[in-house]
Amino acid sequence: MTVKSLKDLNPGDATSRLTGCAANGTVRQGAEGGGMPKIVDREKMQAQILDAAMEVFLENGFHVTKMQDVARRAGLAKGTLYLYFKSKDAMLLALLQRYFEDIQTRISAIPAPQTLSQFFYALRLSMPVERMAATRLFFDVLGPGFEDPRAAQIIGAFFEWLASHYAAQFQGLADLGELRRDLTPHQAGEAVTAMLDGLVIHMAIFGADAETFETRRNATLAVLESGLRGG
Repeated sequence: MTVKSLKDLNPGDATSRLTGCAANGTVRQGAEGGGMPKIVDREKMQAQILDAAMEVFLENGFHVTKMQDVARRAGLAKGTLYLYFKSKDAMLLALLQRYFEDIQTRISAIPAPQTLSQFFYALRLSMPVERMAATRLFFDVLGPGFEDPRAAQIIGAFFEWLASHYAAQFQGLADLGELRRDLTPHQAGEAVTAMLDGLVIHMAIFGADAETFETRRNATLAVLESGLRGG
């Protein structure tokens, strides 16, 4: 199961229903002074707003930030902002969706590994320290249990896809004799996914700096590689 595209989300969930949205993804926004309305690319405008929202949320904190703060950072009128997102919660869910879509896209673009070492090298590249700030933001706002069912759906779908993706790669490695024989590729995929998820959450909770994150990430991957290697 792959993560749904942002534009496929229900209007009442991560994004709001747009007014005057044409079939080609454009939006008509009213012009000042009664002039002709401007034609705006919907996805481009959403991306601009979400970029601004992430910047302000990270700088000021989610709960302190007002919709006006996001509009100002995005260079938009507050009324225009509400054409795209009805609330901060809607923006946060859209940011969460985009965050996991980006990770999925990056991981999917990595060629299938021919050795277990190649698998873990690629895994290391897919876990940059720069993502920790966003991870901490989502964890702080949504809570450790991700009680919001919409957030839980986004996160659950991603990790279901990730475990399946890793299982497929482990199957290829098992065929090459790289994976220990007492584990199935599916078991290995689920185990690696769960352990790395735990590592990232641990680092987010305790606010590790970049050097600490990289050290613990690399040590965790080395332990996992050693434990999964076939003999």
